[in-house]
Amino acid sequence: MAASNVAAHEGMHEHHKHHDHHQAFVETINVHGVRHVKPSNSSAMKLDMSQLDTPGSVSVYGADLIEAQGAVTLGQVLHNDASVSTGNVRRGRERFYMRGFVLEPDQSYMRDGQFHLSRYAQPIELYERIEVLKGPSALLYGKSTPAGMINLVTKSAKAERHFSLEQEFGSFGYHRSMADFGGALNAAETVRGRAIISKAGQTGWRKYKDGSYAEQDRLVGALMLEADLSDNTIVSFNFDSTNDDAGIDMGAQHEQNLETGKWERVGKRDFIWDMPWSKRESSVENMGVTLNSNLSDYWTLTAGANHQVHERQTTESMYGKIGKVGGSLTTGKYKLRGRDTFEKFDVSTVFLDLKGELHTGSVFHNVLLGSSVVDYRKTGMQKKVAIAGEYDINDAIIIDKPADLDYRKGEAISEVSRVTNALYIQDLIEFNEQWHLLAGLRFDRERNNKATHFNVLPKLAVMYHPTPETTVYGTYSESFEPTDPISNSADINDKKLFDAMRGKSLEIGVKREFFDGGLLVSTAAFDIEQTNKLVTEKFDADENGKTQITTAAGKVRHQGLELAMEGYLSDSLSINASMMYLDGKIISDPKYAGKRSKDTARFSASSWLSYQLNDDTNLHLKATYEGDRFGDTPNKFKKDGYVKVDAGMSYQLKFANDQQAIIRVNVDNLFGTDYLTGGCMNSATNSAGRSIKASLQYQF
Repeated sequence: MAASNVAAHEGMHEHHKHHDHHQAFVETINVHGVRHVKPSNSSAMKLDMSQLDTPGSVSVYGADLIEAQGAVTLGQVLHNDASVSTGNVRRGRERFYMRGFVLEPDQSYMRDGQFHLSRYAQPIELYERIEVLKGPSALLYGKSTPAGMINLVTKSAKAERHFSLEQEFGSFGYHRSMADFGGALNAAETVRGRAIISKAGQTGWRKYKDGSYAEQDRLVGALMLEADLSDNTIVSFNFDSTNDDAGIDMGAQHEQNLETGKWERVGKRDFIWDMPWSKRESSVENMGVTLNSNLSDYWTLTAGANHQVHERQTTESMYGKIGKVGGSLTTGKYKLRGRDTFEKFDVSTVFLDLKGELHTGSVFHNVLLGSSVVDYRKTGMQKKVAIAGEYDINDAIIIDKPADLDYRKGEAISEVSRVTNALYIQDLIEFNEQWHLLAGLRFDRERNNKATHFNVLPKLAVMYHPTPETTVYGTYSESFEPTDPISNSADINDKKLFDAMRGKSLEIGVKREFFDGGLLVSTAAFDIEQTNKLVTEKFDADENGKTQITTAAGKVRHQGLELAMEGYLSDSLSINASMMYLDGKIISDPKYAGKRSKDTARFSASSWLSYQLNDDTNLHLKATYEGDRFGDTPNKFKKDGYVKVDAGMSYQLKFANDQQAIIRVNVDNLFGTDYLTGGCMNSATNSAGRSIKASLQYQF
C-alpha cells in the first residue's frame, strides 16, 4: 500500500476516535436476569448514525420493551410515544397521527428502510424494533407527510441456535400461540435460517344486536434465510404471510345534547351498530431479497428488491355517518347501507444504496448515494346495495345480508397505477469534533395513470457538539404529497389536477447523554407548515348545476415542543418517557380557518418505568396522558382528556443447559378508565376497560 494511502487510513481511524461515546450508546446492556436493551441507532437514517449524530427526533422501541409490555399491535407500541396518537381503527387496521398529521398507510411506513404498504394491522411478532422518525423524511423516502415516518425493522436469521415457544391468554377471549426457532444450517455457520409462526384470536367485548361478538382470527408465518457469499458479502431472503379475518365494528356513535352542549354516546357502551355478517378478510404476502457487500474498508453496497401483495374484502352493513343515512340518533333509529368491496394492492420495490467514508483534506465525509423504484398498483371491485327499512338499536332483530351484495356483481374501482423513480444523495460532513453538517438532495419523479410529478427536495442540518455527550442541532427539510385530480361532477374544478401538497419543517433541538451513555435526554421545538391543501367551498347550485368548488388554497401550521428520556436511571431502573405540547391550527380554509386540527391534543405524555427487583423478577408501570381534542374539523365533537395506567411483571425460571421459562402478566388500563380514541366525525372507539393478559414463554 502506498504511503499516502496508509496515512489516509490511519488518519481516518484516528478521526473516528471521538465517536467512541456514540458507540457506547448503541451497546446492549444486560441487567440481571431479564434483558433490557437501550434503543440503538436508527436504521431509518440509512447511515450508521448514533442518536447523538442524528439531527432530528428519532425514538426506537426494541424487542425487549415490546415483549415486556406484551404489545401485540403497532398501536400498543406507539402508545409509548407522546408524539403519536391513534386515529381511525375501523375496518380492522390502525391509523395514526404524528405531530398532528395523519400517517397515510401508503406513504408513511417503511420496512427495513424501504417503502411498505401498511393498510393492515401490522404483525408485531415479526419485528425486532419499531423506529419513529419525526419530521419530513422525503429526502430518503420520497412523498411523505411532513410529520415523519414509521420504520419497521424485521427480525433476522442468526447463527446461534434457538427455540422459543410462547402461549398467551387474556381478557375478552384473547389467545395467541407462537413459535420462533432458527440457527445455523451448516457446520461452518455460513447459512442461517429462522422461522416464526403465530396463531391468535379474540372475541372482543362489544356485541352485535344478536349478542354475538366481532371476533378476530389471525395467522402469521415467516421464513428468513441468510447466507455468506464471501467474507464481505451477505445475501438474505425473507417471506412472510399475514391472514387476518374479523367482524366489523364501526365504533360508537355520538350526538350533541342541545341542552348541555356536551356530546353523548348513543346506546349501550358495548353496542355494535353493524350487522353480524359485516366482516373483513385480509391476506398479505411480502417477499424480498437483500444483498449487503463491503466493497472495501470504507465503502459498502446494499441492494434489494421486495414484492408485496395485499388482498382485502370488506363487507359492510352500514358505511358513512349515521346521520347521513336517514337515521335518528335521538330515537335510536337508523338505516343500513350495504357495501361489498374487494381491493388488491400490488407493490414492487427495487433499491440500491452506496455508502462510504472519505476525506477532503481534514474534513471527513459519510456519504450516501442511492436510487429506488416503487411500482404501486391498486385494482378492485365494489357493489353497493340500498337496504330498505328503519331499525332500532334497542331490539335484537338481525337483517340478513342482501343476496346481491357481492362485489363480483358490482363495478370496477378506479385503478391506481404509479411508478416512482428517485435519486438521492446525502453527506454527513464532520469539520471537526464539534461541528457537523448533514446536507442532502433528492430528485423524484412519480408517474401515475393521470399525471407526472417532478420534485426536487433539499435537507440541511447543522450539529454542534459542545461536549462529547451533547448535541445541539437545527434542521430544515421539505416534503411533498401529490394529489389526484378532482373527481366530482358537481365541482367547478372537476377533473382538474392541482400541484402536490408541500410541507416545510424547521426543528431545533438538544440531546445529551448521562451516566456514561446510559441515559439519553432530548428536547426539540418544531414548526411545520403544510400548503396546497385541497379545500372545498359549497354554495347554491349555479346555472351549470355546480354546487361546490375545490381549490388548493388550504394551509395548516403545527408548532410544538417535545421532550424525551430513554435509558437507565440506575442499574435496576430503566425509563422510557416522552411528552409533547402541540399547537395545531388550520390557517387557511374557506370554512374552518382558525380551528384546531382534528385529533390534536395540546398536551400528551407517556412514561414507562421498569424495575429489576432481583435476578429473576421485573416489575413495570406505564402511564399515558392525552389531553382534550376534537374528533371533527368543525371542532364540535370534543373528546375529553384522560390518564391511563398499565402495569406488569415478569418472572424468569432457569433450567439446565441454558433453558429458561419466562412468565409475564400484564394489566392494561389498571383503573378501568373510560375514554375515547380514534373515530371519524361523530363516531369514536370506546376504551375496553381493564384487561389482563398472561403468557408463558419457554426458550432453549
